Amino acid sequence: MPSSGWLLLATDDLGDLNGNCELCGTALRYSYAIVHPGWGSMAVGTDCCDKLTGTTDASEYHDMMLKDRGKVKRFVSSPSWRTLASGEESIIRAGIAVRISETEGKFYIGLGPACGKASHDSLIDAKIRALELIDTGEAANYLEKRRHKELARLRQRDAKKVEARLRAIERP
Repeated sequence: MPSSGWLLLATDDLGDLNGNCELCGTALRYSYAIVHPGWGSMAVGTDCCDKLTGTTDASEYHDMMLKDRGKVKRFVSSPSWRTLASGEESIIRAGIAVRISETEGKFYIGLGPACGKASHDSLIDAKIRALELIDTGEAANYLEKRRHKELARLRQRDAKKVEARLRAIERP
C-alpha cells in the first residue's frame, strides 16, 4: 500500500463509533474517504487521513466541525433566549432580533419586523437555521433589502401626497 499520494475526497459523520479505519482498525465516528490512483479508495480516521495525504486537512476540518457544533449548542441553549408574552422565543444576535413562533406544530423564524414563511419541524431546527442565516450574512442582507424596499415605498407614498397637495394648490 502506498504511503503517499493519497487525496481526500469526502468526510462523513457516522453519528457514533459505527465504523473502523481501514488502515489501523481504530473505531471511527468521523470517516474520511481517501483515494490513491494506484491503489483505490479507503475509509480512514482523522490521523490516518492526515498521514496518508501528507496534509492536516482532516485534523483542521475535524477541529472546525467540533468548534461549529459547540457554537450551535451554545446558541440553541443560550440563556439569552426569552419567551415573549406572545409565546414566541426571542433573542438578539449580531444586532438582529430573532423571533421563533409556533403554529400548528411548525416553527417559523422572524427576523426584525419580518415573519418567515419557511416552516421547521422543531424549535431546535428553527434555532439552528436562524443561526445559519445570521452567520452566513443572509439575515443581514435580507433585512437590508427589506429596509430599502420599505424606504422606497414610503418615498413613493410621500411623493404622491406632495403631488396631490401641489395639484390642490394649483386649482383656482
